[in-house]
Amino acid sequence: MSHGYLLNRVIGEYHLVDFLGAGGMGEVYRGVHNKIGRVAAIKVMTQAVLSDDMTQRFFNEGRIQANLHHPNIATLYDFLEFDGQPCIVMEFIDGESLAERIQPYTPLPLAEIIYIFQAVVEAIAYIHRHNVIHRDIKSNNIKISSQGAVKLLDFGIAKAPMSPGLTAVGGIIGTLAYLSPEQVRGGAADARSDIWALGVLLYEMTAGRLPFQADTLGDLCDQIGKAVYAPPKQFDSSVPREIEAIIARCMKRNAAERYQTAQELQQDTARLSSLVTSPALTGIEPPGTRSEGEPGNQSWARRNWGLLAGAAAGVAVLALFLAVAAAYWATQPDAAGNETEGRAAAGLCLPVNAAANAGAPTADPQSRIIVIDTYAGQSEIYRDDQLIGKTRCNFQARVGERLNLTFKRDGVTYKPEGITVAANKKEYIYELKKEYIHTLK
Repeated sequence: MSHGYLLNRVIGEYHLVDFLGAGGMGEVYRGVHNKIGRVAAIKVMTQAVLSDDMTQRFFNEGRIQANLHHPNIATLYDFLEFDGQPCIVMEFIDGESLAERIQPYTPLPLAEIIYIFQAVVEAIAYIHRHNVIHRDIKSNNIKISSQGAVKLLDFGIAKAPMSPGLTAVGGIIGTLAYLSPEQVRGGAADARSDIWALGVLLYEMTAGRLPFQADTLGDLCDQIGKAVYAPPKQFDSSVPREIEAIIARCMKRNAAERYQTAQELQQDTARLSSLVTSPALTGIEPPGTRSEGEPGNQSWARRNWGLLAGAAAGVAVLALFLAVAAAYWATQPDAAGNETEGRAAAGLCLPVNAAANAGAPTADPQSRIIVIDTYAGQSEIYRDDQLIGKTRCNFQARVGERLNLTFKRDGVTYKPEGITVAANKKEYIYELKKEYIHTLK
């Protein structure tokens, strides 16, 4: 069954007007309420993934989010069934993810870091008071709306007292680069595991990179287990000591030495406001400036784990869509700004539209200019083991040359295979075959 097969159908009172993306748990659409005109993101669990375990996870997400009401948490509107398929109807957020926002600023301005972090900590403190552990706090699960609201998303792997036992003992659940040492060892996550992830998030905004990065999964787990990382000042000498102190306490190897509650962290976070005139976001677009058909002026392909290169005449187009996950229940973002759980086995290859003015032809007819953009978060780009850029770079290559490219992102190295510059080919699509998966038994 092809993606987007429910487009233009009606689920409940919602007319599905846009297909936004697909993940391991199903598909997401933008829907409009037939009577009141409310726009919503509608996640539909497709027949292909229906199983007792997956259905329990879907219902668990709905049950948890239905009981959360906070200005910094995406609101759940309804839980429906359509032809036997469970559907979650939730708030549609038209902005960009925090991962996308970090990309052009790298790192973010201090006032923005404080504004966003305070909002996220407030949301986590709220869910912890309701005995909910998020277990997947990361920059891709935080959305900044076009009006500047900060929203925590994706409770697909969250745990509450009423949650069924869906995680096997010794299994790893979450996104590896944000997991605490106890989670990497296969231990249970608690509120202090979320606090560790908040420390990673604050580090990422402050340093413009994740604290733990390695070429192999084993090395990355070893780094996290030792909790040894370069201080943020190494990447930005202006980082205040107060922020470094919060990061250091959040990311103590021993959970007993961290903040024991999010409320305790909230107290220290509130004091950060004294470091700036007024915590705020920069560059927020006023309502109505974004195109209706493309929320946040970003296509769904751009919101997915992918590396995309566009080009003009004489410039090669290279498109790489990652089929990689750090953990079995890692999540994949969709264009709704919400996240869908994803089993990492399925790669994505989507049509690519070359940018009209991405580069210029070279004088040498045997040469091409390769232009690479990195989306949905920062990536370091290497050619022949030499760093050539971050997020966006370009270089010249000759026809017939085999490109030895490496992409480092979220602490994991990706090496695409078989990239050779062709004479008459302007678009290349490759899947990265290597997958890092912890299988749950």
